[in-house]
Amino acid sequence: MIGVIAILLALLLPAVQQARAAAARTQCQNNLRQLGLALHNYESTHSTFPPSFVRQEDGNPPYPSVPYANLRYRSHWTGFHMLLPYVDQAPLYSQYDFTKTWLSSLTDATDHSSWPLNRTHVSLFVCPSSVHSGGSIGDGGADDGTHWMSGSPADYAFSHGADIIRALAGTYEASCSEGLLNYWSQWPTHTRGAFGYSSSCRIKDISDGTSNSLLMGEKGGGLLIYSGWDVTFPSMSVEYPWAMAAVTYFAPTGGEGIPGSYWIAGPFAATSDIQSPFCPKDASAPRQPYPINPSPRKLPLSSDERPFYSFQSAHSQGAFFLFADGSVRFLSEVIDQRTFESVSTIAGGETVSTGTP
Repeated sequence: MIGVIAILLALLLPAVQQARAAAARTQCQNNLRQLGLALHNYESTHSTFPPSFVRQEDGNPPYPSVPYANLRYRSHWTGFHMLLPYVDQAPLYSQYDFTKTWLSSLTDATDHSSWPLNRTHVSLFVCPSSVHSGGSIGDGGADDGTHWMSGSPADYAFSHGADIIRALAGTYEASCSEGLLNYWSQWPTHTRGAFGYSSSCRIKDISDGTSNSLLMGEKGGGLLIYSGWDVTFPSMSVEYPWAMAAVTYFAPTGGEGIPGSYWIAGPFAATSDIQSPFCPKDASAPRQPYPINPSPRKLPLSSDERPFYSFQSAHSQGAFFLFADGSVRFLSEVIDQRTFESVSTIAGGETVSTGTP
């Protein structure tokens, strides 16, 4: 009898695991549908989708003369902050002081008044298939000044199209005659996604068609392990807090073994990037692809940050994506890269097909 029970359990366990995985996939898909509804309600109210990042005007106010390097990251809020009233989080939204920034006030980096709010877990922002080592990222829940940010994880990202709109000047932008293109409105239309720095995308701006253009997709946290650029950096998990309003900047929030220590990046993703030393508006420039579910997941010592900004999921063989028509589709990780880049842009003029929802 014991042997029969063991056999039955052995047969039953895979079925239970498969049922749980299927339920998690369904919930993840529903999360994106709800985010799509929130985005469209926001667009209906404000005549534009929210920006993925609210960025202040350069030099206004002038950079503060205080010894806090954090204040040079001039982003205020993420699109998730803007969507809070549309995802049943109006009480949380009302607690923010939007005259400040997600990180601190404009002049005082020791102002942590937003940190407890940024640590709020919002279940809609998390895929049930993802495994996070903790609910709070960055400081273990203590505002003790040992970390420079604090937040709760997100597994969904705003689409920046076929290029990252950079937050800070890299080594090659200085030689580019166009300069640093910080804002969504400055970005070339053939690579522009629905979101970016201070973006103001409207439904009518999506000339490629709402069924052929991405709004959001999965960028699951806790999937990558990164060891940094050299041996001086610890090996830590990568997470994407929903309140993280820094775009291409990432840093360890503590030392190896310290609770709440992660590599962190903003909740946005892209499908490719201009290869340096070419300028963003150079349509013929070689491109660096950002595929779905980059591998390996345990990254070696490298300065290649692309996996941080790739769409990725805890599901096997692909990831879920929200399209501008409100549909949610599962795209294979072996999708043709050119097709993937095409659906990530909103006005590239391509004709593509990714299948049915």
